[in-house]
Amino acid sequence: MITLDALGAWVIKCNPTRTPLEPMLAAGETKPSWCVADNYRSRLLRPGQRVLFWVSAHPRRGIWGSGHVIAAPTTGDDGRLHVPVRVPLFADPVLAAELTTVPGLGAMEVFRSPQQANPSWVSSAELALLDPLLPG
Repeated sequence: MITLDALGAWVIKCNPTRTPLEPMLAAGETKPSWCVADNYRSRLLRPGQRVLFWVSAHPRRGIWGSGHVIAAPTTGDDGRLHVPVRVPLFADPVLAAELTTVPGLGAMEVFRSPQQANPSWVSSAELALLDPLLPG
């Protein structure tokens, strides 16, 4: 179970077979709102919290951007819960293959439980290992 004390960053996952990457690449940032599961995790989402953007099911699988939650989740017109974010994209993603070589990152939730619904997360200890690898 995640606690706010243990949380380093939320991880929003994108499967490009379901959500096209091209419009986001052209804009230089992710879309402004992502569907999240309505559970205890979504109740922990707060404005200002860090968000990492993970692209799965892609030859360049990994972290493609970093940003923040900008507002609390709300129910959209589709009846599902959405969290507003601002996540600029990196010029080059940090690939999963690179991350798994760093001691302490191979056990991140996106590797252990890739089918987990959004949001996933990294601990504060994992974020401390990730930050030096992330552009900007």
